[in-house]
Amino acid sequence: MAGVNLLPWREWRRRQAIRRWQGMLFGSLVAGALLSVVGVAVLDQRLERQAGANARLDERIAGLAEKLEQVTLLGERIDALQAQSDELQGLQQRQGSGGDLLFHLMHIVPAGARLSELHMADGELGLSGLARSGAEVAQLLRNLRQSPGLGAPDLQELASSPAGERFRVSVSLQRPAP
Repeated sequence: MAGVNLLPWREWRRRQAIRRWQGMLFGSLVAGALLSVVGVAVLDQRLERQAGANARLDERIAGLAEKLEQVTLLGERIDALQAQSDELQGLQQRQGSGGDLLFHLMHIVPAGARLSELHMADGELGLSGLARSGAEVAQLLRNLRQSPGLGAPDLQELASSPAGERFRVSVSLQRPAP
């Protein structure tokens, strides 16, 4: 068997092994590149979907921010209207109490006394007038003292004149309980 040369056959097997190895290496490179391309495409697609979802969320947030601003403006308007309503109720109560006060004064003032001036400021009621005698002024003071909603009367001036007794009285007004 010395005449058979096995070197070309070995050489041929070695080349086939190298080609197989090169083929597997090339196949691995192609498969790796293909997997990389597919992976990048999948990640890009997910990134695009996430960017779209973020854009939709941003639009919804902007819409909600506008609605929140409108709600805030409505809240401010409601507060302003509530303040106006409270002020109107206070005015209505004060207006009604003025009419009631005049009606009440009509019954308090004795027959011999006549009021010439009536003014109200800062919770004080000022009465000025003319009475036939000091007894009628005293009766007026007693009636004011016993009246609900009025504080203790304060006789500020009493002067005699040919027409009668001129007087000036101030009385504090007490607010009725709400």
